[in-house]
Amino acid sequence: MRPTPYLAPMPIRGRISRPQPKGLPVINMGFNELPYPPLTAIRAAMDETAARAQSYGSPHCDALRDALGAAHGLDPEQIVCGNGSEELLDVVARCFARPGDEILISKFGYIQFALTANRVGATLVKARERDYTSDVDALLAGVSDRTRLLFLANPNNPTGTMLEMEALSRLARDLPAQVVLVLDLAYGEFAAPDYCAAVHRLAAGRENIVVTRTFSKAYGLAGARVGWCHAPAWMVPVLYAARGMGTVNALAQAGAVAGLADPEAIQQRVDEIVSERARLAGALGQLGLVVPPSRTNFLMARFRDGDAARTEALVEHLFADAGIVVNRTREAGLEAFFRFSLSLPAQNDLLLESIRRFIGQG
Repeated sequence: MRPTPYLAPMPIRGRISRPQPKGLPVINMGFNELPYPPLTAIRAAMDETAARAQSYGSPHCDALRDALGAAHGLDPEQIVCGNGSEELLDVVARCFARPGDEILISKFGYIQFALTANRVGATLVKARERDYTSDVDALLAGVSDRTRLLFLANPNNPTGTMLEMEALSRLARDLPAQVVLVLDLAYGEFAAPDYCAAVHRLAAGRENIVVTRTFSKAYGLAGARVGWCHAPAWMVPVLYAARGMGTVNALAQAGAVAGLADPEAIQQRVDEIVSERARLAGALGQLGLVVPPSRTNFLMARFRDGDAARTEALVEHLFADAGIVVNRTREAGLEAFFRFSLSLPAQNDLLLESIRRFIGQG
């Protein structure tokens, strides 16, 4: 006999963690991280706060919410911060879904959505996609009288694809008002200059839309774990009922506030990643790989023959040959793809050179 869990087990994804056989430095391009260290001002703010680590940070992230409101033209009272945006996805699910309810996502939606549905015992429903891109008609057709939540990462992880604002607006307009629409903008900064602002405007006039954001990507604070959401005013007290108290530590709050104070430096880094994204997508296409159009800080690619075993061999080759770790894309239907973060130009060149050597051996 042993205890019986309420949660269904989920597979643990394996990543290469053994020593590099040539003794080369390991370059991890598998986590969708920014390749730059935090800005000097961010590091200074976190160092200063670390000297007072005996004290709690603000439980409700007051200074951070004020800074976010000023930066994005939002009411700070409609902002809730969390331990990364992943905590906030869980918070929304715990507030609105229970066993017997349905959570609707796109077929290749972010893996965290499936994990969240599992945690609350809700039924996960997946809508078909077109060319690895969410499909509004399929999502709307997937709504039933049991649907409580629709999670949509836009741009999406792992595919990198994105619905344009016209399609997103139609989804918001035609979705039943009793269904909560959660728009995850983890990669929004890499989409288009005005994209995030347009999504917040879309949400501002509706009572059922939550927009989640993170400092993990464009701000390079993945290790600090700080995210936030923009929610309807009526919903905020409900979210606080499920949110952990003080889950955003003081160092993370200080770093995030400092990052918001220098939008030009953040945008410069985003622009560099977007430029590298276009360069590598073109180079991979010339090598004969299929690369869905990405609006994120990563690319997903496969060989034209769709041979998953060949992709797996490439993943192993990149590590053995160049010390590069990329992500195995193991979602059902995406097994032939691999995914990697855009990095510094020299590291991106090393990736391309190693792929060329692999193809030359085939």
